[in-house]
Amino acid sequence: MPDDQARPPWIDPADIEDICQQFFNLSDRPGAGTIVATSRHPLIQKFALAANFSLDLARRAARTSAESIRELKKIHRIARIASWRVLTAHHDTIWSDEMHEMFGCDPDRFVPGFDAMIHLFAPPDAHDFESAFHDVVARGQGVAIELRGNETNGADRWFWIDMQPEHDSDGEVFAVRGICQDITERKSAFERIRYLSRHDQLTGLSNRAHLGEQLVPILAAAARRRDSVAVLCIDLDGFKSVNDLYGHAAGDDVLREIARRLSRHIRDTDILARSGGDEFVVIQIGGNQPDAATSLARRLLTEASTSVVLGGHAEIALSTSIGIALYPEDGTTPDDLLAHAARALHIVKSDSPNNFARYDSSMERTGQDRRKFEHDLRLALQRDEFSLVYQPILCAHHGAFKGFEALLRWNSPLHGPVPPDIFIGIAEAIGIMGPLGAWVLRTACTEAATWPNPLKIAVNVSPIQIQQGNLAATIADILAETGLAPGRLEIEVTESMLIRHPERALETLRQIKALGVDIAIDDFGTGYSSLATLRAFPFDKLKVDRSFVRDLDEGSESLAIINAILGLGRGLRMPVVVEGVETQTQADILRRCGCDEMQGYLLGRPSAIERFTTITNPNGTLSPPSCILSPPMAHERAGGIAISNAGHS
Repeated sequence: MPDDQARPPWIDPADIEDICQQFFNLSDRPGAGTIVATSRHPLIQKFALAANFSLDLARRAARTSAESIRELKKIHRIARIASWRVLTAHHDTIWSDEMHEMFGCDPDRFVPGFDAMIHLFAPPDAHDFESAFHDVVARGQGVAIELRGNETNGADRWFWIDMQPEHDSDGEVFAVRGICQDITERKSAFERIRYLSRHDQLTGLSNRAHLGEQLVPILAAAARRRDSVAVLCIDLDGFKSVNDLYGHAAGDDVLREIARRLSRHIRDTDILARSGGDEFVVIQIGGNQPDAATSLARRLLTEASTSVVLGGHAEIALSTSIGIALYPEDGTTPDDLLAHAARALHIVKSDSPNNFARYDSSMERTGQDRRKFEHDLRLALQRDEFSLVYQPILCAHHGAFKGFEALLRWNSPLHGPVPPDIFIGIAEAIGIMGPLGAWVLRTACTEAATWPNPLKIAVNVSPIQIQQGNLAATIADILAETGLAPGRLEIEVTESMLIRHPERALETLRQIKALGVDIAIDDFGTGYSSLATLRAFPFDKLKVDRSFVRDLDEGSESLAIINAILGLGRGLRMPVVVEGVETQTQADILRRCGCDEMQGYLLGRPSAIERFTTITNPNGTLSPPSCILSPPMAHERAGGIAISNAGHS
């Protein structure tokens, strides 16, 4: 066969150009359409087939991209998120449609600019925005801040801004990209929680937690001015009989009336708080002490001891006792002053009710007794006098056992059972909290590692352990020694821990989180944390303080606080555990509110772990407490709950 017959027919370049032109034309059209080869040359036909295949892939990718963009915009609208971008060279600014919508700007008339963006926020916050922007450019690291809107956008609106740098090939920041989220509702809910957690629900006065916060700056100012501060603890003698004779509603009316009377004798610079039950506290700032405190105590005694007449009730006779402690003579810290005033109150109530007395050091144990107590506490760990008890935590929805909280106990041969709220503070003061806390962690993890049922174990850690900086390494060593899976350990930290060197605390908690250990914020609602704190720290769970459960019933302020915290938890995607559940009514209300987990005497008292072998052993079955199950659930689960599934709710 001749060579010219063996070669395929000659390819006309015009045929290739025609296919390319069809490809480009169809690429600009969103609709269907295919490339048609005008030549019958086999290579041209294959080329057309490949071009059609590429065109189909490009169309699919475009459709997927468009759908993703639409879905992302939908998510942004639901979450109230907008985006923006600013070039650093000339501050050229680009806004998303959601940004215009969020701030009520017409995209056809309003041209976004960096200066205009700054002035979206209230004057102090506008400066914070600009400073944060320049900080991102200078340091090349992202920041997140909360800012208040200006008057035009609504001064009561709050926004969360997250700025991230964009780097060029040389590593220089050439743009800043950010997102803006409207957090007004969440901020309002948080502030409501903050207010309710700091004020007494019955009288509207500051509560004990808020009182402690207020005393810190008051004492600091007094130290600078070399001034005096008086703390007066006021208690109604025999108030229980009022509740017994006339009912709790009448008792509440009496407390409100006493609060009004006391407030009439308090200066604007002083503080009146209800610290709990029938006890009030007055902080008197300045004055010629002790004469000023003595004079005030006499006036308060007269006012509070005057009979109260309530509608529908007979005249209610009252008597009052007052204990006084002075700064700096009787103490230099809020805890010392409150404790000493309470001690003086206890003495006067016992010896001469309806009177007042100032604290005297003889009211306390002698210094020698104190040193002996500290000495015994130091040796208690060596003598194996400490032990752990365990309190179960249950899923509020299904009644499944989720795990246990380990609680420290000291049964001293000399002092007897010593309450933790007494010896923990002293252990921190004398510097043994580090080894004692490590013992608690090691003992709890060792015990939990023996359970066939992989339940969680929760352990409290003190602020001192957090600040020492080696807690993460200690936990890692203990997990390696005991073989406990990191996901089964939960560390509980208190809100007060967050204000003591927050940067060091954040670093320590991030190290612990990196181990795979969960972190819960304990006694939530009683401390100083903010919404920004909850965002910044790697928390997995909120634990609600038992003080919010004590007076829980339908329509109460406690219920409002619980609902607000549960809503905050859902918004932050954190489960919420409520402590201190002691009654059937409390359990029913919490379950209806959507509480995730519960803990308290109703569900199980702190006990030795041997009492809970039916829970830690997966071969057994155990019906959940009846308080957890509503009637429909109880009917569905009449056969009991298998403990092998207890780790799941």
